[in-house]
Amino acid sequence: MRLSLLFSVILLPFLVFSQTEKEQYIDSLQQVLEDLRYLEKEQQDADILNHKVELLCILAREFDGIDSTKTFDFAHEALKISKQNKYGKGIVDANFTLGRAFMYIDQQKAEYHLEKGYKLANQLIKSDSSIPLLKLWANGTYNLGLTYGTLGKHKKEIEFTDKIIPVVKKLGDSLFLANIYTNLGVKYINLANYNKGYQSIYKGREIYKLLNDPQETTFNVIQLAQAYEGLDSLGQMKKTLAEAKVLLEKHPNVFDSFNYNLQESQYYIRTKKPEDAVKSLDEILGLVENDKNSTLYGIVMQRYSRAYEAMKDFKSATSFTGKYIENSKATDRGMSWFQGLYQRSRQYAAMANYENAYKDLLNAVDIYDSLETIKTVAKLEELNLKYETAQREKEILGLKVKNEEKKSQAYLLGGIASILCLLLFGGYYVYSQRMRKARKKEREREAEVELLKQEQQNKIFSAMIEGQEKERKRLAIDLHDGLGGRLSGISMNLSKLDKDEPKQYPKKQLQKVMKDLNDSLTELRSIARNMMPETLVKFGLQAALKDYCSSMTGSETKVTLQFYGTDKGININQQVTMYRVIQELINNAIKHAKATEVLVQFMREDNQVDITVEDNGVGFDKSKSLKQKDSGMGLSNLQTRVAYLKGNIDFESEENEGTTVNVHINIDAA
Repeated sequence: MRLSLLFSVILLPFLVFSQTEKEQYIDSLQQVLEDLRYLEKEQQDADILNHKVELLCILAREFDGIDSTKTFDFAHEALKISKQNKYGKGIVDANFTLGRAFMYIDQQKAEYHLEKGYKLANQLIKSDSSIPLLKLWANGTYNLGLTYGTLGKHKKEIEFTDKIIPVVKKLGDSLFLANIYTNLGVKYINLANYNKGYQSIYKGREIYKLLNDPQETTFNVIQLAQAYEGLDSLGQMKKTLAEAKVLLEKHPNVFDSFNYNLQESQYYIRTKKPEDAVKSLDEILGLVENDKNSTLYGIVMQRYSRAYEAMKDFKSATSFTGKYIENSKATDRGMSWFQGLYQRSRQYAAMANYENAYKDLLNAVDIYDSLETIKTVAKLEELNLKYETAQREKEILGLKVKNEEKKSQAYLLGGIASILCLLLFGGYYVYSQRMRKARKKEREREAEVELLKQEQQNKIFSAMIEGQEKERKRLAIDLHDGLGGRLSGISMNLSKLDKDEPKQYPKKQLQKVMKDLNDSLTELRSIARNMMPETLVKFGLQAALKDYCSSMTGSETKVTLQFYGTDKGININQQVTMYRVIQELINNAIKHAKATEVLVQFMREDNQVDITVEDNGVGFDKSKSLKQKDSGMGLSNLQTRVAYLKGNIDFESEENEGTTVNVHINIDAA
C-alpha cells in the first residue's frame, strides 16, 4: 500500500507541472527521491531501484544548465545503480542523460555516452518496442545526431536524423517532429543545400501552424526567410520577414529578435540597401559586443563588414573585418579566418592599399593550404586505422581456423603491410608538403601579377583621362585665340563700315551679317568654355559649376545649383572629371529628358562627395536595360568617368516621373 502511494506521488509533479514554477517542481522531485532512499533502506526491491534510476535521470536533466555538478552527480549515480542491478533501460537513460549534459562542454565525451546508449537501446527495442523506450531512443538518437554535427560529421547527423523521423511520426509527437524538420532544414542551409533546407523547414512550418505555437513558429519562419535568401527568392524573403515581424510584435523574445534582425540585415545587403542593414545590426549589437569570443559576435561583425563594403566605406569595412578575423582566431574556425583575410584583402585593394591587400592575400593562401594539409593527414590516419582494424579482425578469425604457423605468417604479413602503409603515408605527406609550397609560390606569383595589372590599369586610365583633358585645353586655346581673334577683327571692321554708312552697301544686310558673326562668336565661346572652363582652372569647381548652371538656365529651363562644403583639397584632374560628369547629366536632362527644371546638389563631407542631379523630365523604365539608352545619353562615358574617380553611380527613374542620378565618390580612393 505504501509503495503504490509513493508511485502516485512520483506522478503528481507531472500532472501539476503546468500550474507550478520550475523550482517547486524540482523541489517536489527531490523530496520524492528522499522518500525512495528511505524505502530503499527498509526493503531491497528492484522496482524501487528502477524508479529511483528514472527519477535520478529526470533530476539530472532538470538541473542541466542550472547546476552542472548536480546534473553529473545524479546521472552517474543512476548509471552506477543500473549497472549493479543490470537494468538495461536505466543504463540507456543514464548514458543518454550524461551525453546530453556533455554536448556543450565536451563533444567527445558526449559522443561516447550517446553511442553507448544508442547501441544498447537498439538491442532492447528488438524485444521491447514500448512507447517509453521508443521515446527514450528517439530523444537520445536525436542528441547523438546533433553531436555528430558539432564534430563536423554532417553526413552522420543527417543520417541519424532521418532514422528518427518515422519513429517520431509513429509516436505522434508533433512538436518534436516540427523541431526536427526545422533543425534539419537549418543544417541543410549551413551546408548550402538551400532547396532541401527550404523543403524541410516548410514541413516544420505546416506542423507549427496546426499546433498554434507562436514562439516556435517565429523561429521557423525566420529560418524559412534564410532559405529563400539562399534560393535568391528575395521577394519571398521579404514577405516571410514581414510575417516574422508580426509574430514578434505579438510574442516578443530576445532570441527570435536577434535572428530576425540578422536575417533582415542580410536582406538589405542583398537588395543594395546597406544603410538599412547597418540599422538592423545596430539593434542587436548590444547582445553580442561583450562576448567577443562567441560565434554570433563573429557573424555580426562579418555582416557589418559587408554592409560598409557595399556603401564603399572601405575604412569601416576593414575595421569590422579585422574584428571578424580576431573572433575566428579565438574560436579556432580556420575556414572563417581564411574567408576574413580574403575579404579584407579585397577591401584593401579597393582602397588602393596594395601592400596590406597583398599581405592578407598571402596569409589567406597559407591558412587555406594548412587546412587542406590537415584534412589530408586526417583522411590518411582514418584509412590507416580502418586498415589496421580490418587486419586485426582478419587475424582473430584466422586464430579459429588456422594453426600457429599460419598465425605467425599472418602477423608477419600484417607487420609488413603496416610498414608499407606507414611508408606510403610518410611519402604522401612529404609530397603534399612539397606541393603545398609549390602552390603557395604559384599563388604568390599570381597575386603579384594581379596587383601589378591593377596598378598598371589605373596608371593607363589616369594617363588617358589626363591626355584627353590636355587635348581639350589645347583645342580650347586654339579656338579662342586663333579663330576667335580673326572673327572679332571681322566684326570690328564691319562695325566701322556700318558707322560710315556707305551708300553702295545696304544697311539691313550688313546688320544681318553682323548678327550672324556675333552669334558665331557666342557659340564659339560656349564651345571653348565647355571644352575647358576657364573659371574652373582659375577659381575652382564651385565657381565653374555656378557659371555653367547659369549659362544653361533660359526661358524654358531652370538649372539650380546647391553646393555644400568646399572643393579645396580636390586635385584639378578630379575636379575636371566631376565637372564633366555633372555637365553630361545636365545635358541629358535637358536634351533627352525634356526637363524644365534641373536641381544639382554637390555635397562634400570630409573625403566623401555625393552628387545628385534631379530633373522633372519624361524619365524612363528601369526594367529596361540602361544599355539601350547608351547611344543617346552617353551612359558609357558617364560610367567610365565615375569609375576613374573610384566611385559608383545609381539611376532612379520612372516614366513621366523624372529621373534622379546619385554619384558617390571617395576622394581618398580616387
